[in-house]
Amino acid sequence: MKENNRIVFLGGDLRQCYMVRKLVAQGYLVATYGLEIEGQYDLIYRASSLKSALNFGNIIVCPVPISHDKVMITCEQKLEDLTVENLLNNLNENHILFGGVVYSAIQEACNSKQVPWHDFMQMESVSIKNAIATAEGTIVEAIRQSKINLHGSSCLILGYGRCAKVLADKLKGLQANVTICARSEEALAYADALGFQTLPLKELSQSITKYSFLFNTIPYMVLDEPLIKQLNKEVIIIDIASKPGGTDFEACKEYGIRASLCLGLPGKYAPETSADILNNVILSVTD
Repeated sequence: MKENNRIVFLGGDLRQCYMVRKLVAQGYLVATYGLEIEGQYDLIYRASSLKSALNFGNIIVCPVPISHDKVMITCEQKLEDLTVENLLNNLNENHILFGGVVYSAIQEACNSKQVPWHDFMQMESVSIKNAIATAEGTIVEAIRQSKINLHGSSCLILGYGRCAKVLADKLKGLQANVTICARSEEALAYADALGFQTLPLKELSQSITKYSFLFNTIPYMVLDEPLIKQLNKEVIIIDIASKPGGTDFEACKEYGIRASLCLGLPGKYAPETSADILNNVILSVTD
C-alpha cells in the first residue's frame, strides 16, 4: 500500500475489529469511529466524529452491509452523526470508499463527487467465500435451535442462488435429505443434476408440511401466512435472505412456529476469516 494511505473504519462488527487488528499489526495507519475494539491498541486513532474520521484518511471502509435502513451506517453503537447522508456529504475526491451492498444512492453520490467506490458483495471471489461462511453459520443456527440431528432430517432450501448452493452441498455432506425449491426451471434442473430433490416454487403449498427444516434465501415474501399456518409446530425456519427476509414472522409467532432471521452470519461465526478476505481486497485495490 502507498505510504500516504490511511485507512478509516466506520461502524462495523467483529469482522472490522479483526480487520483493524491485522492492518495495525502490519504497520498501517488506521482510524475507527463507531467500532469498539477490545485490548490496548495505541496505534489506532479513535475519531470523535464521522467528520474527523474522514479527515484522518483517504481509504474509507464501511460495514457489510453499509446500512440496513439506508439511514444509519451499520454499527453496534448509537451515534447520531454516523449516517449515510453525513458520510456522503463529507466525502471528497481524495477518498476511496469500500463497503458491502453499495446501493444506488451511494453509487450516484460517489460518482458525482468522483469518489471511487468498491462493493465487496459485487466481487465474485468475496461473494463465494462469504457464501461459505454464511452456509456454515446457517448450519450452526440449525443445530443450535433444533432437538433433532440434521443427519437424516428433511431439509427444504428456498431459492438456489450462491448461498443456497453452498448450503445445500454442506447439508448433503451431513447426510441430510435436501430438497431445492425454486421458480427457475434452470435452477431446478441444475439441482437435480447434483442429486438433490427438487420442488417448483408454485407447488410449495402442496409439500411444505413434510420438512423439519426450512431454509429461506429468497429476498421477498415467500413463506406467507397461508403457508405458515399449514406447518407443524416442530419445524424450524431459518431465513438468511436480506432484511426483512422472506418470512412472515408475525404469523410464525401467532402459530407458534420457531423462525429466525439470521443476518451477518459471517461476522458472527467466522469474523477472522472474513477479515482476511476483505483486507486482501482493500490492499489489492489500493496498492
